[in-house]
Amino acid sequence: MNNNYTYSKKIFTFILIIYFSLGSKVFGTELDALFVHLKNAQNPIIAQEFENQIWKFWINDSSSENNRLKMKEGISLMKKGKLDEALRIFTTLSTIDPSWAEPLNKIATIRYLQGDFYGSIRDIQFTLKLEPRHFGAIAGLAQINLALGKYKDSLKNLDYAISIYPYIGIRNLRPRLLRMKEKSEI
Repeated sequence: MNNNYTYSKKIFTFILIIYFSLGSKVFGTELDALFVHLKNAQNPIIAQEFENQIWKFWINDSSSENNRLKMKEGISLMKKGKLDEALRIFTTLSTIDPSWAEPLNKIATIRYLQGDFYGSIRDIQFTLKLEPRHFGAIAGLAQINLALGKYKDSLKNLDYAISIYPYIGIRNLRPRLLRMKEKSEI
């Protein structure tokens, strides 16, 4: 395992060197390049590195430093379980920076945690209009559809998330979803 990790780090470093030396001339935007690397990652360790970079990009993709600081404050409040306070911050951010997808995703997450599945679905749809590759939002939609007993939709969401991020953690749910879908169709 240690040799695999060392090898993976070397590959990841090599990829970063190539990326930064060739940059957007080859890959388009930085985020587009990260998604290409995420999809083509050779193992979960490398994929996790690209996932982390994508999340950093999404969290910091605001038009102002003040908004980025507010995002971090909202995330901190979420981690402390202060969902209503965090919701206020993310709602404000989604209004003042309407092209930023992550506040909408955070709103969807809070609504999910509060049991408002249909409100969460609505906010996931808004998130996906701004960032159709948002694997976190898509995985959330899969979980909501599972909770609602919509196994076929959940499986469709899961497969879409896997097509973007083959090593996404929720992929392990696929065999169970297939069984549940089959049982519901009998």
